[in-house]
Amino acid sequence: MGESEKDDAEDPGAAVPSADLVLRFSEAAIVGMDDERILIGNRDTGGYRFWARAEEECLGRYMSWRSLRDILAEAVHRVAAGDEIAPAVNAELDRLVGLMTLGVLEDRAADLSGARLDPPGPAWEPALRFLLATRTTADTIFAIPEEYNQMLAERARLERQPSAYYERPGVPVLQLSEPGANDSRKGRSKSFKDVLLSRRTTRRFSGEPMTEAQLSTLLYYGWGETKTVPNPLGDVFLRKTSPSGGSLHPVEVYPVVLNVEGVPRGLYHYSVRRHALEELSREDPRDWVAHATGDQQWVAEAGVVFLITAFLPRTAWKYNYPRVARAVISEVGFSSQSAFLTATWQGLGAFHTIALRDQIWEEKLGLDPIREPVFGLTGAGTLEEDIDDHSRPRQEVALGVDVS
Repeated sequence: MGESEKDDAEDPGAAVPSADLVLRFSEAAIVGMDDERILIGNRDTGGYRFWARAEEECLGRYMSWRSLRDILAEAVHRVAAGDEIAPAVNAELDRLVGLMTLGVLEDRAADLSGARLDPPGPAWEPALRFLLATRTTADTIFAIPEEYNQMLAERARLERQPSAYYERPGVPVLQLSEPGANDSRKGRSKSFKDVLLSRRTTRRFSGEPMTEAQLSTLLYYGWGETKTVPNPLGDVFLRKTSPSGGSLHPVEVYPVVLNVEGVPRGLYHYSVRRHALEELSREDPRDWVAHATGDQQWVAEAGVVFLITAFLPRTAWKYNYPRVARAVISEVGFSSQSAFLTATWQGLGAFHTIALRDQIWEEKLGLDPIREPVFGLTGAGTLEEDIDDHSRPRQEVALGVDVS
C-alpha cells in the first residue's frame, strides 16, 4: 500500500470489499503527481495519501466504473508466467482498501439508487409546494363513481358541461387537407418499433419547407379527433391518440407556422372540430420565436412549432380539486409524444421544450394564464441531409462563447 501522510478516516480493521462492488473515483477525489509520487486526496475530509508513480496505471482504472472482480482478474492477468499470483492480488486489494479508507471511491449501487443525491433545494420550493399540496395519504377518501356521477348529473342540470371543443370565433379559417393525403414520407415504411427506436430530438433543420400534408398529419395524429362518443352531460366525449383524464382533453394547440409550403407564416389555433387552422395573426414569427423560446436560435429553423396550453375550465368543471392538475400536465407529455412519433414516422425531425418566455406567448396569442396556461412547445421540420447527428444546433453557445 502507498505511504500515508494524513488520513483522518484510517481504519486498520476495514473489511475486504465484496467482489461484486462496482467502483470509481468520487467527486470528492483530487489527484496530483510529480515524477516520483501520486497524491490522492479527499476534498471533503482533507485526508490524503501518496502512492508510488509506478502505480499510476493501476490507480487509473478507478477513473471509470469497474467491478472489483474485473480489477482483480486484470491483476492476475498481469502476473508474468511462473510468478506467484497471490502477491499481485494482495497488492490490488491493499490499494483498494487504501482508497476506500480515504473515502475517495463511490459505489455504483449508490449512484444508481440516487442515494448520493440530496433532495431538490430552495429553488424548487414552489414546485415542491404544489407536489406536496396534491399528495394523497393512506387515508385519502376517493369518491364512489355512482355517487360522483349522480352529483355531476345534478350539476349539469344547472350548468351544462363545457364543450369538448374550443375555438376562436370570427377569425379566418384555413381548412386542412385530409390527414395523410398527398404525403410522400421518407419514413413511411417504418414499423412501429422502428419509429420508437429512431425517435430523436432535432435541433438542426434543413431550411426546406414542410408540406401542408405533413402539417395536417402532424396535427391530426398528435392532437386531432379520431372518434366521438355521446356524453349525457354535454356535447360529446372526444377520442384522440393520447389519453386524457375524464376524456376531457383540455390541451389546446397553437401552430406557429414558420416554413410550410401552402400555409402562410403566422399564428394559428388548431380547431379540432373542423381539423382546420384559425388564423390569429399573419405576422412573421421568425422575428421573435427564438427569443420567446429561451433564446434557442435553432427553433426558428423549424417548419412549424406548436405552442401547447391547457383550457383548465373544461377539466375543473368535472374535477374541481387540485390533484387533477397532475393529469393535465401528464396529458401535455402524452400528446406531445404522439406528435413527436408522427413526425418521426413522416421522416421529419422534432423536438419539445419548456424553455419558454410565457408572457410573450400569452400576449401574442391572447392567453389568460389563469384559464389557459402555457405548458410547452413541440416543433417539427425537414431534416438536413448528409449529417448523422441532428441533435446539435448549427450554432452552439457555451459560457457566452460561440463554438459553432
